Amino acid sequence: MALENEINQRRFRNEYQKARLNILYTNNWLSEKITIIFDEWDITPRQFNILRILRGEGKPLSTLQIRQRMLDKMSDTSRIVDRLVKKGMVRKTPNSEDRRLVDVVITSRGKKLLEKIDPLEDEMDKMITALSPDEAKTLNSLLDKVRNVSMVVLMLIISAVTFAQTDSIAPIRSAVVDSSVQLHPPPSQRNLRPKYEFRAAWVASVENIDWPSKKGLPVDSQKLEFIRLLDMHQRNGLNAVVVQIRPAADAFYASPYEPWSEWLTGAQGLAPSPYYDPLAFMIEETHKRGMEFHAWCNPYRAVHTIGRSSIASNHVTRQHPEWFVRFEKTVYFDPGNKEVQQYVTMVIRDIVRRYDIDAIHFDDYFYPYDIVEGGGPGKDFPDNASYARYGNGLSKGDWRRSNTDSIIVMLGKAIKEEKPTCKFGISPFAIWRNIAKDPDGSNTLGGQPDYDNLYADIRLWLQNGWIDYVVPQVYFEFSHSHVPYAVMVDWWARHTYGRQLYIGLAPYKAGINAAWRDPTQLPRQIQTERAYPQVQGAVYFSSSSFNNNPNGWSDSLKNNYYNYPALIPPMLWLDSAKPHAPLFHTEVNEKEFVTTAWLTKGDQQDTLRGFAVYQSDSATLNIDSADAWQFIPYDPVASFAVHNSQAEQKGVQHFYFVTAISRTNVESDPVPILLTRLAASSAPNGGQTSDKYGAAMARHGGRN
Repeated sequence: MALENEINQRRFRNEYQKARLNILYTNNWLSEKITIIFDEWDITPRQFNILRILRGEGKPLSTLQIRQRMLDKMSDTSRIVDRLVKKGMVRKTPNSEDRRLVDVVITSRGKKLLEKIDPLEDEMDKMITALSPDEAKTLNSLLDKVRNVSMVVLMLIISAVTFAQTDSIAPIRSAVVDSSVQLHPPPSQRNLRPKYEFRAAWVASVENIDWPSKKGLPVDSQKLEFIRLLDMHQRNGLNAVVVQIRPAADAFYASPYEPWSEWLTGAQGLAPSPYYDPLAFMIEETHKRGMEFHAWCNPYRAVHTIGRSSIASNHVTRQHPEWFVRFEKTVYFDPGNKEVQQYVTMVIRDIVRRYDIDAIHFDDYFYPYDIVEGGGPGKDFPDNASYARYGNGLSKGDWRRSNTDSIIVMLGKAIKEEKPTCKFGISPFAIWRNIAKDPDGSNTLGGQPDYDNLYADIRLWLQNGWIDYVVPQVYFEFSHSHVPYAVMVDWWARHTYGRQLYIGLAPYKAGINAAWRDPTQLPRQIQTERAYPQVQGAVYFSSSSFNNNPNGWSDSLKNNYYNYPALIPPMLWLDSAKPHAPLFHTEVNEKEFVTTAWLTKGDQQDTLRGFAVYQSDSATLNIDSADAWQFIPYDPVASFAVHNSQAEQKGVQHFYFVTAISRTNVESDPVPILLTRLAASSAPNGGQTSDKYGAAMARHGGRN
């Protein structure tokens, strides 16, 4: 009551200050309640998380499986499990199939602890219920200004207590927040059929994850696999692929600087035989389908697995061993070495100059995962030599971030110098920073934030316009204890700074736990990201995940969410010039009631991705509010046909419009097309609407 009286008697500057103080007190109250329980039971946040994982899974797990389910992927899982064994919270049992393995199961004592904390959810409900109407109104107003989510979810998220990242007593957060529904705007506000939407899949070549399916496939098999991959994604409604062409300072293309990849031919440095250039082939096949090709490069990985990876005699690690460091089982370029930054920029510049790619795409591996700054040999990244040479008085963390900033600036400049319309995108780990480290961070507890652990200040790059798009890898379910999906989408949507945002989704997780066995998990994620106008698409990891239609998700895309062609969002800061409206002529097969429209460029100087065809019940069309009926990839003999039987003519009269789409996805003005001689006679009002439509068509130079 003392706190309540203090709040009631205090003079506040405004209602927002009062709301924030209420939230703060609620947070402290919950922190104290849970910390008391932890003290009583001599339990740490990490030990508590392991107990929750075991109870939630409902079956024995190995320590490796437990580690995989922990967001921070802590290397000392076995040690923490042993502590839980001593406390009687879990027990170890031999694996029934492999006696060399040990399973971990939760005991009744461990379940009893969790049951002790479960009722705190009821306490939270009581607190929310106890809010006065004025307090509720204030919080709701604050919510509308700041978060654009429901008041209840704001309370559940902000009022929760924060888990610490060390195996010791610390403030913790209530770990279960399922915001799958509350963070959505109501159905009437959702953009269920966006006209512009980037829809892509990552195609990973490292370890032959997606393509090619194994090392050393015959060239014809490599080509056939990639064609089938593209056809699958096109059927599912995708309009782009992000293909890994430089996984480890090697090449899936004819590079003058780096050897052929072992994952292509079986041995690093061995060229395809019979010879072909896979990158040129993939770009051509992708563009044939009107899709974008984003060239995915790993910036700093040089040898994937020491002792197992194939290394050619001309590999850069043999030519410049002083550029590299070893961390765990991988050899990395040293990002702090200025010569390294220049070399990587040279490699990327060469790709952009010689290949007709639509974008350069970098993943999240700048500095590697699992670095413990100051952790010593084997724990910290071994870059002391370059730090001593280039550190210039900065802390090591700030210096590492400045190194990553430098390469991003250099790459962006080189890309635009070679091809001003080539995009530059990054797919970082989901979390920029946790709110515990930065008040502007997300209300999450991620173990490998970009800023703090990977030394990549993604937000800065967006603020400064150094990159064109970002694809955070939000590979988490709605009910994830540390990183709820909807919370992350909401955070990124509020931090785009005018650049394009696509959400990285994880169909590869299908079936790994109860949440990912739910066939609605991925569709609800699509609904959520579509609810935000700042989110302009999604990218799926990875391509092969769709091969067997997991949870029916391929069908969901093909038959529901992507059952119409979306145009790729243009980046008007790169190119805003409209192409000329297309020209056309029509041919009518009166015997079979088929009308074909043959499409050509409005100007031969235009470079087109294709043509968008619109079908309308009206003789006029606002293309800004209409989604395309068909997308026709550009071809010198591009066309589309409509069947108009006499029976069909008795139904609703359809009108058709066509636009040209430039290679930079800018749309021309629409051109009306009359697709049947029977249209005028079947139009309402004695053909008056069709006459108006025909006059408009004539003004655009169409011929029937």
